[in-house]
Amino acid sequence: MIRALNRSVSIRSNVCHKRLISSSVRAFNVKTDEKGAPGNEGTGDQENNGKQNHKKGWSITGLLFRTALVGSVLYGGTLYAATKNDKVLDFVIDKQPPYYEELLNFIENFSVEEVKSTTEKFKDSISQWKLPSKDKFDELTHKGGSFIEETKKKLASPSEDKQTEVDMSKKTPAEQLQKPVEAVQKTVEHLPLIKVNLKDGSAIDSTVQNTIQSFNDLIRSIDQGPGNSSKSDSYIKAVSDSVTKLANKLNELTTNFDQELQSKLKISQTELLASYTKKELELTENILNQFNHEKAQLEKKLNARLAQEIQATKESLSQAAVNAITMVRVEQIKKFKESVRSEVENERNGKLANLDKLNARINELENFATSLESSLSTNYSKTLLQRSVAKLRSLLDTPEDGKPELLAPYVDDLDKKSAGLNDELISLAIKELRPLLAKESTHSVLTNSQLLGRWEQLSPELRSASLLPPNAGLLGHLASLLFSKLLLPVKGSNPQGKDIESVIARVESSLARNNLDDAVEEAANLKAWTRKLADDWVIEARKRLEVQYLLSIIEAESKIL
Repeated sequence: MIRALNRSVSIRSNVCHKRLISSSVRAFNVKTDEKGAPGNEGTGDQENNGKQNHKKGWSITGLLFRTALVGSVLYGGTLYAATKNDKVLDFVIDKQPPYYEELLNFIENFSVEEVKSTTEKFKDSISQWKLPSKDKFDELTHKGGSFIEETKKKLASPSEDKQTEVDMSKKTPAEQLQKPVEAVQKTVEHLPLIKVNLKDGSAIDSTVQNTIQSFNDLIRSIDQGPGNSSKSDSYIKAVSDSVTKLANKLNELTTNFDQELQSKLKISQTELLASYTKKELELTENILNQFNHEKAQLEKKLNARLAQEIQATKESLSQAAVNAITMVRVEQIKKFKESVRSEVENERNGKLANLDKLNARINELENFATSLESSLSTNYSKTLLQRSVAKLRSLLDTPEDGKPELLAPYVDDLDKKSAGLNDELISLAIKELRPLLAKESTHSVLTNSQLLGRWEQLSPELRSASLLPPNAGLLGHLASLLFSKLLLPVKGSNPQGKDIESVIARVESSLARNNLDDAVEEAANLKAWTRKLADDWVIEARKRLEVQYLLSIIEAESKIL
């Protein structure tokens, strides 16, 4: 603290003296320039112009400054690029420029927030610092000028006395008798004394107080003039003694501070060592606990794994034993078969010499029995199929006064009974028969007698339609109806001709002989209105004809099998 105080006092005093001297020198130079001869003005202007021209010329300092600035920018840019690119970083590490590690760390750890905080702190410090007021600055300038003038007067007084004596010796007696004009002396202000006021208001140390007092006595002796040389020496000696005491006390304080610091460092070192030992013991205990825990976990996992491996080994050994026993059993069976085979061969050559013939005969009997069984089953299936076909035909010929029955169940029964025959033609015929009789009953499929009766009812309409002229009107229809009554029916077993009477006769003859296919063919060959009138009859007749044809195919195929 004392060292810092002395340093601040000395710095402040030096600053004050420098300011005073500089202000006094400026004032003295100004006065000297004002008192200068008029002829010197041109010389001063020439010197100023020369200085300005010299400033405007080339300067090695500016070149060095620009070179250093450009090199610094390039160096900083290279290091910044090294933080962003690995290739540039490898190049920098290979070349190893000066201070590259510190600069890289600074660039990587640089943050805008730190710069902002530092700038704000600097602004706060600048805002807190206050410049001295104008009055105080003028006062200090005046004091400095007065101090410099007094010093010059004191230093110049002996030389002036000598110069006066020389001038007096050169003067004539009459001039010497003349009284010189006395100069008016001005009062000179004394130098300011040193005063120290602590901010916290605490008392100043006695040694520091004595030193300040010695400096103040020295300042007073300087103010009194150069005549008190003995007092100045005593004051200087007192100042040196005070400074020596202050230095000794400062050394004692420094020594005490170092000793106290060493003792506190030892205490802190002991505490840190104790805490480090405690932390080490705690960490060791924690590590041991973790080690024991991990050891227990590993032992548990190892035991479980060993148990699994033992179980798997047991299972593999038991399976291997079972396989070995099975192989032994198979080998024994093979050996037993070989022994039985050898015994049979031996017996075959002896007692069983005719065993081959007997075996061939048995095989023939087995084949005959198999063929007989297959033929019996086929005949049985054929019989059942033929019965189903006959049943279905009888249902198709059922008279109208009987109870109507659906034909689809009988078709399904026919399909089931034909499954054992495995005949493709029968299966195809049943497949075509199923959609024809899916929604039909015994009364919906017309018999031959029913078809004949409907044809007889349709014949008068066919006769009248055959006599209609093209685009006939009401008179044409009445005339055709009248003239159709005059037509003579054709009789005979096989009438010839293409007129309507011959066609009607052939259809009736075919239906009477159960030749439904011929009757359908004749009716289908009709033309114009007669064909249109016979269309419904042709559809019903074709349905009956298709059912009969499919049933005849099934029956014929079942007989061929």
